Amino acid sequence: MNAGKYFIIGIVLLLIAPLGGCSKGLSLREVTTKAIVATSEAQSYRASAVDTYTVDGETGESTYESEFVAPDRYRGKTSSNSSWHESIVIGDKGYIRSSDKPQWCQSPCQYDDYTSVVEVSSISLEKELEPLNWLVGLEQLPDEEIDGVDCWHYRGTVDMDSYVEKLKAKAEGKPPEYLVLVEEMRRWRMSFELWVGKDDYLIRQLKNEARYPVPEPGTGEEKWATRSTVERLYDFNEPIQIEPPPT
Repeated sequence: MNAGKYFIIGIVLLLIAPLGGCSKGLSLREVTTKAIVATSEAQSYRASAVDTYTVDGETGESTYESEFVAPDRYRGKTSSNSSWHESIVIGDKGYIRSSDKPQWCQSPCQYDDYTSVVEVSSISLEKELEPLNWLVGLEQLPDEEIDGVDCWHYRGTVDMDSYVEKLKAKAEGKPPEYLVLVEEMRRWRMSFELWVGKDDYLIRQLKNEARYPVPEPGTGEEKWATRSTVERLYDFNEPIQIEPPPT
């Protein structure tokens, strides 16, 4: 009697299921693409993260805070236990200090037994978000609010073979050792969980989990490490002042 009607409803539900329940008729793949663009193009933002690293039964934790103002102003500080490391980038100039050497120094800084250099070529979110282009197996999770913003919430895993091929294609001019390390990434397992603002597609929170082999110092014995990072992004496009430190 009504079986035909319910059968049709079931077919319709199956047809719309790949949309992942997103409003505006967007698939999770489309949401991800928009999120990468919107977040990478933010003129300013702040970020804070907690990073947990485990290998051979030992676990360490570090925290990270940063600020960015387009096109080339950045400040970041990493802390672990009682030590910390802070850097500032203004254009093509980098500045660095640490708990061991608290006086600001313009990079490169020559210490007793090593030279410390601030990386000034990659200070935006673009590189960090690159793996999101290769997410597969996208799965929608219950929507959540982050800092009062209604967000799509979903997760997926990185297609490491495709990601590695992309990195190799962009490796012109890199040393052979770099290509070896990139090729080794095929063995990695990497996944992301995202919280994306429904109104502006800005990524408000990002959780990255990775598992990869590391050699034991001295013996070269291979052990597997896991890393979990939860990063909160906020104050998008707000006025943020980043100035050179006194050196």
